[in-house]
Amino acid sequence: MEDIQTIVEKVKMDLQAGKPDEEIFQTTLYFFGRDPEIDRHVIESLAAIPQVKIANILRLMLRVSKEKKVQKIIKRSLYRLKSRGINAEEVLPEKKSSILRPFQMELPKGFGGGFDFRGQRFLLLVIPHRGRGWIVAHGVVSDTQGLIDFLGEEMTRKGFKGFFEEVQEKSPFPLVEMEASYVGLLFFQAYHLTLEKKRALPQDYLRLKNEIEDIKKDYGKPLIYSILQADEIAGDDRILRRGGELLKADVISSWRIEEDQIRPFADEVWEAEESKIVLSQPQKETRFQGIYQRALSELFNSEERFLYQRRLEEMAYIFFKLGREEEAKISLAVAIDLEKPASPLQPNPFLFQLVIKSIFTLLKEAYEKKVKEPSLIVKP
Repeated sequence: MEDIQTIVEKVKMDLQAGKPDEEIFQTTLYFFGRDPEIDRHVIESLAAIPQVKIANILRLMLRVSKEKKVQKIIKRSLYRLKSRGINAEEVLPEKKSSILRPFQMELPKGFGGGFDFRGQRFLLLVIPHRGRGWIVAHGVVSDTQGLIDFLGEEMTRKGFKGFFEEVQEKSPFPLVEMEASYVGLLFFQAYHLTLEKKRALPQDYLRLKNEIEDIKKDYGKPLIYSILQADEIAGDDRILRRGGELLKADVISSWRIEEDQIRPFADEVWEAEESKIVLSQPQKETRFQGIYQRALSELFNSEERFLYQRRLEEMAYIFFKLGREEEAKISLAVAIDLEKPASPLQPNPFLFQLVIKSIFTLLKEAYEKKVKEPSLIVKP
């Protein structure tokens, strides 16, 4: 069933990207015709998407299918779409011979990793060149600085396999497959941010800029919105309340607020804990809560909230591709909540826990450092 989910996800993303019917159909051919039961599930899942393009793709499937059972399922699905007012466009008979013709060139491939606490991530784009092997463009991009690092190399298929395995082994975050056109867009956005920040551009990016721009497409929203139902998730407070749990996930566990930003609040917590004024534990907790709330208010203005919204939308896609759908939903719920104005009465659960974690991580590090320092007292 994982193959079915993969096919349907890919078709949804292709639809969002505005790809031609036959190109989307070519995607299904990697799986279609191998197993009638898988074909049935794929056809029925596609027929649940009320679009003319889906009807056209089903018509193309009908023309190449050799199984009578599968043909019957396709016809039934087409009839259901037609009853909903969605008719397939006529496909000219002379095009029939080209349906199964393989592409003259392999399609580009894209991969991406998760964000670190600084808002940096690794992206990889494979651009096939006829007779020249593959151009492999890879680098680190930042959502606040743009292109941090970028290289473009020519590789053979075998060379890329070894390179990709090495990258996966060394990367602190798992890489997942993404639409090549989306990775191209992310590189393009990072390029423009680099220009805005007046930072030096990597020469390899300038060399490959036109090829990347040819591949990229504009997406109205991050990829996760083509997979998960945002309306259902946004209305589920149960999922949102679990936002703080995300910081326990391995791919996000390293996230923290940078030291220079969180230190003033960590110092206040330390002073409250060590205060000479005798305070009960509830009184201390009240002071701590006040410090956390001020940290949220001062550190997370609308611009910072938007940054974290985008990061968590991208991480939701990473979670989903890793087969962790529940964490994907939580990540998306937190991201959607960040669209709202900040509320001291109902703080975003993820940001609230991020503040607490960052403060106590800094205090713990300071304590451990102090303990390791050699004592100046000479013992008798």
